[in-house]
Amino acid sequence: MIDVPRALQANCTDLQQRLGRIDNLSDSGERSLIIEGELLRFPYRIYADATDLFRLASHLQGDTRALCLCLLSRHCDGHVRQRAIETLGPSPMPWVHAFQLTLLGEYVDEIASAVAIQAQQTGLQRYAALIGENRAFVDLCRQRAASYWDAYYRARYSGLHLFPAHRLLLQMAHAERSP
Repeated sequence: MIDVPRALQANCTDLQQRLGRIDNLSDSGERSLIIEGELLRFPYRIYADATDLFRLASHLQGDTRALCLCLLSRHCDGHVRQRAIETLGPSPMPWVHAFQLTLLGEYVDEIASAVAIQAQQTGLQRYAALIGENRAFVDLCRQRAASYWDAYYRARYSGLHLFPAHRLLLQMAHAERSP
């Protein structure tokens, strides 16, 4: 279900044992990114009870808590994804950035706005290595953002460059190219 970089494996093992007690943590596909040369793989969506997961997260600390909230950002309910990413807050950890990046290829502009605030607080340059190692995924996120803007948000945002997800992806790509 989850593959993480070596530095995070103990936290992941602990979290997976705890999650094993929560029903319906099934996935429908997965996302795989490279973080500093190591694989990070996680479910595209989870369908577990959000109340149970938030309760679990409230009893965890450090990276284990952050990982739990990152998994909640994969929940099938957009409001849960938004609450999870807002609860998580800005982070310097590249693996957290991967979960944030994944949210930019989705349709909820409020989530993209929350990610944008956190990315600005963290510093866009911190996303440079992630962007560099996962160019095809970033391109896919940018294409999806453009498609969602066209289908759902054209009336709200007069230009694609104003759509929060697309704008942030362009800013991240620019920061990645800058020294």
